[in-house]
This record gives sequence, structure tokens and C-alpha cells, in this order.
Amino acid sequence: TYIEERGHPRLRGRHMPFSIGIAERDRWLKLMGEAMEEVAVPPEEGALIGIFFAQVADMMRNRPD
Repeated sequence: TYIEERGHPRLRGRHMPFSIGIAERDRWLKLMGEAMEEVAVPPEEGALIGIFFAQVADMMRNRPD
């Protein structure tokens, strides 16, 4: 239900006021990776979640770099 209620395009629309480029994408991915490590997400699940996060992060970019 998360994607249905808060995901694309709503998620992207809520972030439009913010300039999001490659540096911001990469920083967010780094922080999300650190958060998964901190809560000890098992590697198998972490890999799948990481793929999802990368797709979301690329979709959120709204500035050409």
C-alpha cells in the first residue's frame, strides 16, 4: 500500500520544490545503505531493497547534471 498511497507520482510531486541532482541522489542512497546496516537488514533483503532504492532515487532527480 505504500507505493499506492505515497509512491510515484505523489512521491515525486512532493519533492519537486527541492533541487535533486546526482549528488543528492547519491547522498540519499548512501544514507539509506547506512540505515539498513544500522538496523541489520539481512544481506539478501538489503540487496533487493537497494535495487528499489536506486530506482526511486533516479526517478526523484529533477535537475539535469
